[in-house]
Amino acid sequence: MSWRFNPSNIIITKNDVPYIIDWSHATMGNASADVARTYLLFWLSGDIDGAEKYLNLFCKKSDTAKQYVQKWIPIVAASQSVKGKPEEREFLLHWVNVVDYQ
Repeated sequence: MSWRFNPSNIIITKNDVPYIIDWSHATMGNASADVARTYLLFWLSGDIDGAEKYLNLFCKKSDTAKQYVQKWIPIVAASQSVKGKPEEREFLLHWVNVVDYQ
């Protein structure tokens, strides 16, 4: 089971303990797709360093190839572009063509 959340749903205490809040949209799905979505949400918030750290930590902890998660980015970006904010659409569509399909 995987959960979908965005960076605004993470609270980090003064002792660097993270807590995840807002489970109203918890669903079952591919964890790598969820990670790709959260990765893009980090980018949208301007936290590119956080996006990379998040992706690297997920891949390390789950023993998932980074390339596998990255293959989900165009799919997630396309999906998010139609339901996200209009001002984010151009940015998200930029990610739609980042994977070579064979």
